[in-house]
Amino acid sequence: MVRSILPYSKIVKKPQTKAYNPHPQTLGEHIKKRRIEANILQKDVAAIIGVSEDSVTYWENERSAPQVQHYPNIIRFLGYYPFDHETKSIAGKLKQVRYCLGLSFEACGELFLVHSTTIRSWEMKRNPPSKPTQLLITARWNSLEPALTQTQQNNESNKTI
Repeated sequence: MVRSILPYSKIVKKPQTKAYNPHPQTLGEHIKKRRIEANILQKDVAAIIGVSEDSVTYWENERSAPQVQHYPNIIRFLGYYPFDHETKSIAGKLKQVRYCLGLSFEACGELFLVHSTTIRSWEMKRNPPSKPTQLLITARWNSLEPALTQTQQNNESNKTI
């Protein structure tokens, strides 16, 4: 019995990229939207942020959330501040400082020379910091890079101009 060998080639199409939410609500949705718009792979995003590819996959699929130490690199990757909280009060400014610098409650407490539970209570508006500490927080907030603190709405309005 003679078997003939016929040329065979299989054409496999790249799977369609899943659609993303045009108005992202979660940090994972923000990352996915930016990644798809930039037409880059999860492994590339992981290299930019400094995490594993699995981490990016989990974030995008809402299986886990990034640790605060990764927030500065995520914010730089996105090109805007993705968190939706007010920044008019000291509590909001403190939270933005903590997120932009990637500080845990403990590390933020060391920065402002207080205990981590004090930082947590300030952010939750349980009790306000003293006036000198409020001035320190405001000064630190004012010293943040504008690119880190620019929100998505501001970023989109700048693109249309």
